Amino acid sequence: MNTPAGPSLVGTTVDNRYGITQRLAHGGMATVYRAVDTRLDREVALKILRPNMADDPAVIEKFKAEAKNTAKINHPHVINVYDQGVTPAGDSNVAFLAMEFIEGHTLREVMRAAGDMTVDAMWKIALPVIRGVAAAHRVGLIHRDIKPENVLVSNDGDIKVADFGLARAASNHTGTGMALMGTVSYMSPELVTGEQADERSDVYALGILIFEMLTGSRPYTGDSAVAIAVQHTNSRVPAPSTVVSGVGAAVDDLVLHMTEPSPEDRPADATEVLILIQHLLDNPDAAEQMAEHNSPDEGATEAFTDIATQAYDPGVTTPYGEDLPPSERTDQPPPPPQPNVTVLPPAVTAQTEPPGETGHYQPPVARDHQAVTPQPRDFGNKKPHEPVREFSPINTTAAGIKALLIIMAAAAMVLFGRWAGSAIMSWLFG
Repeated sequence: MNTPAGPSLVGTTVDNRYGITQRLAHGGMATVYRAVDTRLDREVALKILRPNMADDPAVIEKFKAEAKNTAKINHPHVINVYDQGVTPAGDSNVAFLAMEFIEGHTLREVMRAAGDMTVDAMWKIALPVIRGVAAAHRVGLIHRDIKPENVLVSNDGDIKVADFGLARAASNHTGTGMALMGTVSYMSPELVTGEQADERSDVYALGILIFEMLTGSRPYTGDSAVAIAVQHTNSRVPAPSTVVSGVGAAVDDLVLHMTEPSPEDRPADATEVLILIQHLLDNPDAAEQMAEHNSPDEGATEAFTDIATQAYDPGVTTPYGEDLPPSERTDQPPPPPQPNVTVLPPAVTAQTEPPGETGHYQPPVARDHQAVTPQPRDFGNKKPHEPVREFSPINTTAAGIKALLIIMAAAAMVLFGRWAGSAIMSWLFG
């Protein structure tokens, strides 16, 4: 049977090991089959690249490298990779990836059945997904293709992220367009514009995934992939609460933070997202209050009122005071309020002079006529610019004279020697 993904391989054996029993899904770059590992006798999911991609050496090299990196993750919420290889099949090669097989459904199927989810139901799925992506980020692996089709939900309730090895392998493949870079509805603006992707690109896609689980719809829709891509670069993902009820401000704030258009404004990686979510779940009331406090308030941020921005019209402008009762009208507008600060103590607090003749408000001038009294100055024969100093008379007591003589005796000992100093001391004190 011929399909857009190439001829079906059901009933064939790949690499003399994997017997293909059923085709599960096919997409823009690969087809997924259910197969049996005849060596270990276990079921696996076998992903087969499109034939045109399997013939491209550059894609195969990237495919091998990413398969090795994916095998390093080893996380309960990431699909395990068992094997990878390229084997001849007819006139071409078959590039395959043998992975853990999950009996269940994709998140897309779960979302279709559930519609919009409650916040609690969303966390039960979103948290395992984010933990799996965080494990990949810690080993330096970027998914680039996070979407509901790449999240598997087993019949036992296990949640696993798949397809870590294919997005980067196909990113530089010419002629494939956006189909190889994942569903455009989940692509970050930098991926749309062809810039370098990093962990924050996955964070953006996770934010879109949370939005879709809560609302049952994607933030951007359009008739073509280009129309949707343009919205990623020119629009802003709305808060989930604007679409459905029952979503708090803290969850809104998280989704908006994860889907910031600029990568610099988003969380650095999925691990940081987990920290934010953990804080939200551990402190729901505090997180809600903080989110509501940080929400933009149109009235609080209004810089100018409508009246302030109107053009001057003397016909409609009311002179100051005419809208007041006659008893409350004044000729001058009230002075602006002044801070209630007293620099001087109450005994010398300044008095306020009335406004001058100019009619403008003047600040008070500090004066104290009691504390500062002008004194007449008699310069005598001195020039006015030379200060006149009057010294108090020296009280010449006997103790003062003796102290002076002792100082003189000590100086004599230094100048004339010990004998002269001793003679003076003997003369003074007998």
